[in-house]
Amino acid sequence: MEIPFEPGTLPAKKSKRGSKTNAAGYLGAESFQECHADKYDTFIHTAHHQTSRLASLQEITGPLNGERSQMRTLHPEIRFEMLERDDTAFQRVSFFDWQFEVPMQLIMGSSKMAETYLYWHGEKLFQLNCTYLTEPDAWINSPGYLDGDAAYARPIISGCLDCHSTYVELKKEPNLYATESLILGISCERCHGPGQQHVDYHRANPNEKKSEYMVVPSKLSREREMDVCGQCHMGNKAPKAAGAFQFRPGDRIEEHYELLEDHDESANSVHASNQIGRLALSACFQESEMACVQCHNPHKNERGMTEVFSQRCLKCHQENQCGMHEKLGPKLRENCIDCHMPKRATDKLRVETSVGQIFPPLRDHHIRVDQKATENYLNSN
Repeated sequence: MEIPFEPGTLPAKKSKRGSKTNAAGYLGAESFQECHADKYDTFIHTAHHQTSRLASLQEITGPLNGERSQMRTLHPEIRFEMLERDDTAFQRVSFFDWQFEVPMQLIMGSSKMAETYLYWHGEKLFQLNCTYLTEPDAWINSPGYLDGDAAYARPIISGCLDCHSTYVELKKEPNLYATESLILGISCERCHGPGQQHVDYHRANPNEKKSEYMVVPSKLSREREMDVCGQCHMGNKAPKAAGAFQFRPGDRIEEHYELLEDHDESANSVHASNQIGRLALSACFQESEMACVQCHNPHKNERGMTEVFSQRCLKCHQENQCGMHEKLGPKLRENCIDCHMPKRATDKLRVETSVGQIFPPLRDHHIRVDQKATENYLNSN
């Protein structure tokens, strides 16, 4: 079998989560720890910050070595195995008696639903064949790969990094990057703007209390505030001709992105489930000035805390307004979410496995009365 290139060639220096070598003024979250330690200490545990990171053995969620580290395919002689050696994780493909190993160097995905893995070939990034799916705790074919495909040649284009990293300098080829400029994770600066001027100013003026050269999204109009989140949560889109990483808080989203053809603004789509398009269908959104941050605290990890989110619902809604109030009583305030924002599979997100296609469930952000979701919730309690 011909190998198109030698995979896993490291860049000259291993990329860090933060760097000061880029020209756009991005620094990475660590640069704000000095003055904002309380927010930094909680933010680093959020899905945003964890959505890309170095693939250390401690960070990889999927099992390495042993029976659970293997992924079979429909082809009886093509199989994959995840393993560790010399403090490095590898994916090994076996084709009859031939074997080939590729290192797992970067992780994409916060592991809420899944995490996939990338490797460097010089200054180019490629996706590995196997992805770890959190439920049902199994290795599956990475999105974009067919079952039994062992090419290891799927490029990571800038649109992927635009939603999975804070910044990287782009070179001419689609997946060629200035590696030392890469700032992993979605950090403070994607919501507040590049931090170089802000940090330089306040270090030179330590007694200045007014924040300079930083955007506070909640002080923007609701439309512009939603556009900040829309960089990654507006559904199936692509950067315009100027390229990725051009948006700055306060910009209009349509200045920098375009929806892909045949895209339904209210339909679920891969990755983000188009939370903004779905939320916009909700009476809660249409009859108030709510934005994403009325429900989500971007500085804290609140994943799975349905009671915390439900308390935010009850800031506007009275318990006795719910049709299930008499039946659920005080238990009602513990979980508004699974009834009114159910998690369901969608045909917009599918992955291939040796036992057929899997459709992972996504949280629907269209807030509404959903009888089926209510019945499911009542039957599970």
